[in-house]
Amino acid sequence: MRLLKSKTKRRGFTLIEMVIVITIIGILSSIAVTKYSKVQENAKKNADYATASNLATAAMISISDGNTEVQPTNLQSNGYIQFVPVTKSVKDGSFNVTAQGDSVTVKIGSKTFYPKPEETDSKTN
Repeated sequence: MRLLKSKTKRRGFTLIEMVIVITIIGILSSIAVTKYSKVQENAKKNADYATASNLATAAMISISDGNTEVQPTNLQSNGYIQFVPVTKSVKDGSFNVTAQGDSVTVKIGSKTFYPKPEETDSKTN
């Protein structure tokens, strides 16, 4: 009878196999979370670039109408935008619009969002 018991095939997984599978799943999930946070950060930055472009367009229209104040609060009160936008990529930041002649610059803090600065591609250098 003992001989018969030892030859029967056991079912299920060993503890070592389960630990290895859980470790692999943990490593893969940590990689996914890291990639997701970078994608989310880039999306917030791109949203701010789009908002800055819209503010610049509203400021240019305001200037062409003869208004000299192009800050977002003034653009809203004059009806060029519906609401004062909030920054997504910079916490507690605000858009600062300046106009010199025909050119408009939109910044958040010291970083320029309009015109969008050209990014250098390190792969081509």
